[in-house]
Amino acid sequence: MYQAIELGAFRFLKKPVNLSELTEILYAAVTAIKEEEDARVFDAHIRNIFNYQSSMVLMMVKEKPILANQAMLNFFEVKDIAEAMQLHGDFGNLFLEHDGFLYNQADKNWFEEISKNPQKLYHIKLIDKNGNFLHFTLKYQTIPEKNDYGILSFDDITELNLLKLFDKKQSKYDENIQDAKALFKLLEVLHRNNAKVHLHNFYKGLSITNDAIITNVADEKVTLKTNYLQQKAVQFEHKSLIVSDALPFIISCEKLVRMNFEQQNVEFTNLHFIATSPTTRKTVRVIPEENHTVSLFIEERKFHGDMKILDISLDAIKVELNALPAGLKEESEVILDMVLSVDKQNIIINTKAIMLRKDENKRSFNVVFVFKFEANKKSNLVKYITNRQMSIIREFKGLQNG
Repeated sequence: MYQAIELGAFRFLKKPVNLSELTEILYAAVTAIKEEEDARVFDAHIRNIFNYQSSMVLMMVKEKPILANQAMLNFFEVKDIAEAMQLHGDFGNLFLEHDGFLYNQADKNWFEEISKNPQKLYHIKLIDKNGNFLHFTLKYQTIPEKNDYGILSFDDITELNLLKLFDKKQSKYDENIQDAKALFKLLEVLHRNNAKVHLHNFYKGLSITNDAIITNVADEKVTLKTNYLQQKAVQFEHKSLIVSDALPFIISCEKLVRMNFEQQNVEFTNLHFIATSPTTRKTVRVIPEENHTVSLFIEERKFHGDMKILDISLDAIKVELNALPAGLKEESEVILDMVLSVDKQNIIINTKAIMLRKDENKRSFNVVFVFKFEANKKSNLVKYITNRQMSIIREFKGLQNG
């Protein structure tokens, strides 16, 4: 019997042998042998695929690494994953703290974070054996039909010199704006990793945001695929904002090059990082209807030039003037008299305001005023903003049909 066990006996049967029992056991034996062979083949294929990759790749079962490719073993100077675990333990402890990067924090474990967001692109900072700081992108992907199994891939992008873009302590924002080359290299990284971003637009003040995928980055242009409604919002503004957790700042796409509704593509040029973004607006701003009127009084003198409202919120208003009234400067107190309408109903608003700033254009001036409403005198403006926003929503939904 001992010899049989050493030879790999699967199971013992009592004589006389029952045919049904024998068939069942033979089937179980064949299945076990096939599973064992499949496991060997699977393991061999996985190792070959892993070692073919130039990037560092790691297979995980939950938070435990079970297989690393040669590139990763070389980086950590170990012969296998067991030695790496013995030396370093939790891989997350190797991720260095950096603004906007993934690393272990008191209230956030790195693996819990990535397992909740598979396919999301993260940034990490490591230090090599020579003391050099290295910048990687990291992505976690679960394996279909393999519960708790996942693949971590590390893409070294140190040569792009992007670390300073993320750490506000290491760079000035003016330097970020000038680094257009780094911007496009970062977009190429997002494209290569098929990372999801968001396009953000405004339709007459209504915020429109939808998912997008970068399909091409070339010749200082970027092409993205998004849905029809976002394309209509882009068509209205002729520009857009690219927003992603994988970006150090929001990217402003200032010029629409072309749009293809059939392929759901939009292409932009004139890209740059922006420090502040309208996506973080605290109050709703809407563009009024065309048939509004607005009058400006300075020291009881009425301004008789051309004037229209560009946008209005509960706190402020931006107006376009064909000339600057005499005596108008920052912190000047004025009176604004407006007649606005929603659904053919006029709403009259009269209030004091303070000039905040002005921008000079070729043939006009854009001036922002901050409202100084008296107590309980803001109700008409609240009513107008609410009704105007609903009117714009209905209008934008109608664009789905044309």
